[in-house]
Amino acid sequence: MSFFDDLIHHPRRLFLRRVVFQVHLWLGVLLSLYLVLISLSGALLVYHDTLTRITLPSGFSTYDLAHTASVPTVMEAAQAAFPGATVTYLHMPYARLPVFQLQLRDAAKKQFAAVADPQTGRVVLLRRTWVDVVYDFHTELLLGSSHGVQWNGAGAAGLLILALSGLLLWWRGLKTWWHGLGVSLRHKWRRINYDLHHAIGLWTLLIVSWWALSGIYFAWYTPFTSAVNAVSPLVGMREPNAEPSPHDDKPAKLEVILDAAQKASRHGRLTYFFNPSLSQGEEVIAYMNLRTPEDFGHADIVRFDAKTGTIVSLWHYGQNRSAGDWFLWAMQPIHFGTLWGPWVRALWCLFGILLAVLTISGLLMYWNRYLRFRWRYMATLRTKLPS
Repeated sequence: MSFFDDLIHHPRRLFLRRVVFQVHLWLGVLLSLYLVLISLSGALLVYHDTLTRITLPSGFSTYDLAHTASVPTVMEAAQAAFPGATVTYLHMPYARLPVFQLQLRDAAKKQFAAVADPQTGRVVLLRRTWVDVVYDFHTELLLGSSHGVQWNGAGAAGLLILALSGLLLWWRGLKTWWHGLGVSLRHKWRRINYDLHHAIGLWTLLIVSWWALSGIYFAWYTPFTSAVNAVSPLVGMREPNAEPSPHDDKPAKLEVILDAAQKASRHGRLTYFFNPSLSQGEEVIAYMNLRTPEDFGHADIVRFDAKTGTIVSLWHYGQNRSAGDWFLWAMQPIHFGTLWGPWVRALWCLFGILLAVLTISGLLMYWNRYLRFRWRYMATLRTKLPS
């Protein structure tokens, strides 16, 4: 028979399949702890805002959009609470997380977080919680942004190889392919575990592959974007170039910048703001959401010159016009699963748990096929050794 005949009807005869099996086995063993932890932490972070809300200090006012404190009010309160500190990031309150969220940097360049009352603007230092640890592990493996994201990208590349090799190993041939779709509980636990591994692997193949691709995208954004652009030229997802800012002796003012952002995005609402302290040499960015606060896929992103306060670029993010646009745009919402309501969030959380189950079932298969026999052999040798 030819290679393709064997691939379609008798894939287990192929030498290539045996090679792929070894790659799948040892890469799975190598990445097993990483995959269990990254999948379970991701399942938790689907509800990141809800969990963060639980850990917030008490005593904040009720969130009311009509009576929300202004950004300048919060900035004044932050300067009073932390003299000499610079606010690098400010997130507006919304229903699921009804406080201002701030990231600050002190004179020693140390980063810390704070929250502000949604109505009064009162700023309170935010202590590091277990939710922050889970978030930092999932995004940076607790290694810091300079190295952790790249290591995560390497893990994502390994996950993609596991997903694609697993698809080939799942394929049993044209006549019996459907045998790998479900789990029969009439067998012993080892066979149930075997069927469970194959069934979960198939039914979660698309979302796991997307998680892997988007993990590579987050780690190596520029080369990934360039590769997509080479296949399908980007239009809407191409970040506009900054235009030179006209010379102006008047220093930038926060109120003027906020007003300019609202005029540039008439239907948008400020969701978060980078560099509200207007530190020189750093970007000033207003993210104007065009839909709900949780929908980060449709917005006007307005960039300003920190010195003059003039607009240097306006990006209508989410206005996709090419296949490359749609592909890149979908990276974040499909990865996080927070864009399409509570049922999708619950499903994504379940998928994260299933990835951990898939990994553990693979380790059990390794135990059943090899390690338990090796263990018995070593135990037998120990009993035969002279005392």
